[in-house]
Amino acid sequence: MNSTEPQSTSTVLSTTRIHPPLLAAALVLGTLVLHFLLPEERTVGWYQVIGLLVVAFGAGLCCFAAAIFQARGTTRKPWGEPTTFVAQAPYTWTRNPMYLGVAAALFGLAIFFSSIAMLLAPAVFFAVIDRMVIPREEETLERLFGNDYVDYKNRVRRWI
Repeated sequence: MNSTEPQSTSTVLSTTRIHPPLLAAALVLGTLVLHFLLPEERTVGWYQVIGLLVVAFGAGLCCFAAAIFQARGTTRKPWGEPTTFVAQAPYTWTRNPMYLGVAAALFGLAIFFSSIAMLLAPAVFFAVIDRMVIPREEETLERLFGNDYVDYKNRVRRWI
């Protein structure tokens, strides 16, 4: 293909580097703006405590899972080449605890703000990560770790 021909959608998607923390931050900012622009009743209630607990759980899960990667000396970048296959808890009950933690934290923020608009953030994050990021990571892991990864993939769910 010469450089003047348009790239196919699948080629563009396979070369796009998505930074999950930046995606999450952009979604929080965008949906927070929507939350304050839309006319909604603003009250303080029990849901804020629940929302904060969900945010804390999500952030804690994400940080714990990322710390395991760091301790093992492998990349946390979705497009990076992992050097180690990690299959210890929390990776024994979800293949993607970092993404699950971020999605949970985004959901917790929507609960905290009692905002329908902010429910877009975890939904969009989930869709982008599930359809654009994880498939590429799984291809890389299968290529690098072969049957060990395929067996793991058959035992442990992608999300929960």
